[in-house]
Amino acid sequence: MASTALPWTTPFASLGDPSPLSHALGEPAWLADFRQGAAEQARLVSLPNRARHLWRFSNPERFLPNQDPMELVPAPAPPPWRLEEDLAAAVLLSSTSVQVVHLSPEAQRAGVVVAPLGHAPVQEFLGKAVPPHHGFLEALNAAAFRPALAVLVPAKVRLEKPIRLRLVASGLSLPRVLVVLGEEASAEIVEGHVGGSKGSLVLGVTEVFVGAGGELCYDLVQRWELPVTGHLTSRIVLGENAKAQLALASFGGEATKVDTGVVLAGKGAEAETYGVALGTGTQHFDHHTEHIHAAPQSHSNLDFKVALAGQARSVYTGLIRIEEQAFTCEAYQENRNLLLSEEARAESIPELEILNEDVRCTHGATVAPLDEEQVFYLKSRGIPHHQALRLIVYGFLDQTLSRLPEKTRERIEALVAGRLHGEVL
Repeated sequence: MASTALPWTTPFASLGDPSPLSHALGEPAWLADFRQGAAEQARLVSLPNRARHLWRFSNPERFLPNQDPMELVPAPAPPPWRLEEDLAAAVLLSSTSVQVVHLSPEAQRAGVVVAPLGHAPVQEFLGKAVPPHHGFLEALNAAAFRPALAVLVPAKVRLEKPIRLRLVASGLSLPRVLVVLGEEASAEIVEGHVGGSKGSLVLGVTEVFVGAGGELCYDLVQRWELPVTGHLTSRIVLGENAKAQLALASFGGEATKVDTGVVLAGKGAEAETYGVALGTGTQHFDHHTEHIHAAPQSHSNLDFKVALAGQARSVYTGLIRIEEQAFTCEAYQENRNLLLSEEARAESIPELEILNEDVRCTHGATVAPLDEEQVFYLKSRGIPHHQALRLIVYGFLDQTLSRLPEKTRERIEALVAGRLHGEVL
């Protein structure tokens, strides 16, 4: 009996012409052409085979839109944003709108550009770190993205204050962010995903390029409301002697898949990735990280901690790849998982692909239940059960959070504290 292809094998085969969308958004010709090429790619992509390890634990169908991705649907106005910290820039992205809430005089004088994607000279960078063929959701984002933002920091400009981006989930959201730091430039980018309601789906892409000698702090924080389903892809490309520190934090959403990584493309590049995830109820987290060493004398380090309660599920897959020409590299990867209930589950899959012998690479991974002796000890000192659990979780995360810059650590610690205010998480 002949097999019949499933209708979702090529889920975007009927994807419409992106020209009306591009015209409605007032985009220049080069950006419309990019959308057209991406749409052609998207019509050909298939859903990944569930046997592939990156989709073994997350059903790709769960991330398919239930509406025409090319259709502009009216969305409610985002809630007002009261700034409570001194920033170089603050940008609110919601539905199709990009609102620059604040741009400091210092950033303006330095020539920093914070603008909708079509209004910035970024043709040579768009789609180079996360091309449409990266995956089926990345192809869809490249064809139908909105809102879209570009951030450009000129060479040798060092911003002392962070640039904060607030991306508000509403219905179907396909945000795209492109950041370019010039040679010897320095900046901190805080990308925060918030909001959402029942039926909200977020399919986001972020590309970051750091020039030679540049320094980047990039915070990717997801604290959606619980009904949200979201997939976030980000890649950072480092030039010669460039440095990047990436802080990941996942707290919200019903189903979240994050694919983030750093390409150490220049000699002497350095990357550090630190992350935490806290889950409870029936939350599902699926994180994939990559450190791709494409140049010699590059260094990377990764430390990712997960704590789960209820029936929450976490999957972590981490890849370190050392290319054939990337001699004298060093890389380390660590993933630790703490299970606070018998129903919580965690999977940890470290991967090493080493194509030359002049390297030093190590990795570690653990999945362990709560140590009842620790709980008993704290309770014997008069500490209530739920407070004892909080202290244990704080101690578990502290080694990771202590490695972050002070302001970044304070922001993430505040979110952790907010999450731990209940009985368990």
